[in-house]
Amino acid sequence: MSLEKTVQELKDRVDILETMYEYCRHADNLDPASMVALFVDDCVANFVPGSDEYTLRGKAQLGKMLSDALGVTVSGSHHISNAEIRFDTPDQVTFHSYMYSWQRFTGFPATADCHRWGRYENRFVRTPAGWRISRLKLISAGEYGGARIGEQLGRPFPPTFD
Repeated sequence: MSLEKTVQELKDRVDILETMYEYCRHADNLDPASMVALFVDDCVANFVPGSDEYTLRGKAQLGKMLSDALGVTVSGSHHISNAEIRFDTPDQVTFHSYMYSWQRFTGFPATADCHRWGRYENRFVRTPAGWRISRLKLISAGEYGGARIGEQLGRPFPPTFD
């Protein structure tokens, strides 16, 4: 690979990571509009694998779900680590990272805080506005304050998207 291509790929990796960090920051700021701005118009997001009810198509559906979810959230903290970025083409990547999140809800203490450990499986595409998320899957390895567990088991790697 040429020096120019190597530098471009390194820059792309940093830009993609910073986009995910921005996504987490906007989630922590309870700002669904800024989260949605990081997606392409025809995005597909799935926050509960295997459930059509939680498969959101397009920014409008995604924005409504995020607004509803963040509307009952008092505070949160989202973290990602162990990011792996695989270039499918120079303009499309498969992204896999570990995640941890904590949320406190308006119904606390009757509604328990949720601590979630899991994975993000995303596809990013290069756009004129920068790298944007075209596919997002949230996979839960386990939760306190929720019932999801073991969703990472048996999943393909690298992640696949329909």
